[in-house]
Amino acid sequence: MSAAKTIATAARAVARNKAVQGAAAAAAAKAATRAEPLLRERYDRWSGRRLNRDRAIKLARQIRGQWSEDTIISGEPHHVVWKDGAPVEAFPPVADLELRPELRDFDEHLAKAPPPERERRRLPRRG
Repeated sequence: MSAAKTIATAARAVARNKAVQGAAAAAAAKAATRAEPLLRERYDRWSGRRLNRDRAIKLARQIRGQWSEDTIISGEPHHVVWKDGAPVEAFPPVADLELRPELRDFDEHLAKAPPPERERRRLPRRG
């Protein structure tokens, strides 16, 4: 019997062993408990950015303004809503937005018109 076949046979036997399966399950559970806080933090950051973006776009539509994304204020990226060349609101919020030195000479070409609102899908009626 070749070495590869011997190794494969031994691996199959180990995989069927209940003690090995139990140890593997315990190790997987322990790894999952360590990974869960990191995954939760990553998800929270992603969902927070998405929520801020959505709010900025909706406000820009509402006031017929523009918005800019990843505008750096105090070293952090923000979504900023603009109306007539002046900042109206930032997401996440920024105190004294109109006084921020980072926004004084903002290049208006970086501001975008909000995308058109998508039509909601309607489910077909049953019956």
